Amino acid sequence: MLTDLLEFASSDTFGMVKMLVLGYFGLLWLSIIIWVTRDALERSSSILFQAFSILLNIAIPYLGVLLYLIIRPRRTALDSYYDELERNMLEAPSVSGSACSKCLTPVDENYKFCPNCGETLKKNCPHCKKPFPIIWNICPHCGKNVDRDTKAAPKKSTKPHNHK
Repeated sequence: MLTDLLEFASSDTFGMVKMLVLGYFGLLWLSIIIWVTRDALERSSSILFQAFSILLNIAIPYLGVLLYLIIRPRRTALDSYYDELERNMLEAPSVSGSACSKCLTPVDENYKFCPNCGETLKKNCPHCKKPFPIIWNICPHCGKNVDRDTKAAPKKSTKPHNHK
């Protein structure tokens, strides 16, 4: 029985199975390193943490990913940014509920430009010259359709028409 086991261990079939299993675990190790690298880049901007996480998974092949799952930040950097943005919008006491359409920074209703990104928030009515939100087409002060008036409107002739 021992001779049969030794004979099987030295056979080509066992060598092929051994190579397939080693190849599988090698690809698994490589995919874990790639996943940890991408996840560490998304969760932290600290180069030290990113390098430590990657080297941990290279040095300790399968235990490294478990250790990484313990030490990694709970939220991604993008999630943290959106949480902070939401918190700032909710806590802004002097803001009347307006936000920049481009960067979502809370802005006062009297602002003509976003103080964060410079986006134009209001335009002046060509008729009454009062400012109103840039996304509106009708001036709330004089009722004129600004969008229709600013498009290629034919110029009216100042000459009187002679109807005969």
